[in-house]
Amino acid sequence: MHLLGNLFSYLFIGLLSLSLFSTAQAEEPAVFWNALKEGGKVVLVRHAEIDRSFGDSFLLDDSCFSEKNLNEFGRKQAQAIRSQFAKHKINLNKVLVSPHCRTKETAELAFGTYSVEPILRLTKALTVEQANANIAKTKELIGGYNGKGNLILVTHRPNIGELALIRVEPSEMVVLQPLGDGLFDIVSRIQLLKPE
Repeated sequence: MHLLGNLFSYLFIGLLSLSLFSTAQAEEPAVFWNALKEGGKVVLVRHAEIDRSFGDSFLLDDSCFSEKNLNEFGRKQAQAIRSQFAKHKINLNKVLVSPHCRTKETAELAFGTYSVEPILRLTKALTVEQANANIAKTKELIGGYNGKGNLILVTHRPNIGELALIRVEPSEMVVLQPLGDGLFDIVSRIQLLKPE
């Protein structure tokens, strides 16, 4: 009887944990969009899914021919971002992107307009010293942001990993609350369209 009681206890705890996890997952999109509706946030966006069969991840090529570029699914991911930002009527102040073609295409499809910001370049394509300097400048940019609308930074997984200490998937977005002096808090994260 004691064994059966323990089994029910474990089953109850397991179901309760699953329920709490599901509730947290369900609330996450609301937290994400409500934070952006408040304004004054910075959003780190990893570029959308790329064609992994061709191109060089580290290269910069004005023609975009030799670089890694978005695949068809990546274009759909970027368009999903555009659709949801419009649906939620999110106010954007500025969109800054890494100079790589995959980030520029993501920004163009998702937000329509952007400015290239060299400090957002893929850190793995730089010397350690330059990468560290760029990350430090990006932290200052984020922590010091005080616009009413939201600032979008379209960049790469290694950069976001260095900044927010999390691993993000293609097209995943992370909302940050600037605190000044190069400091910020992570508010929420979301990936709208995931591969099946």
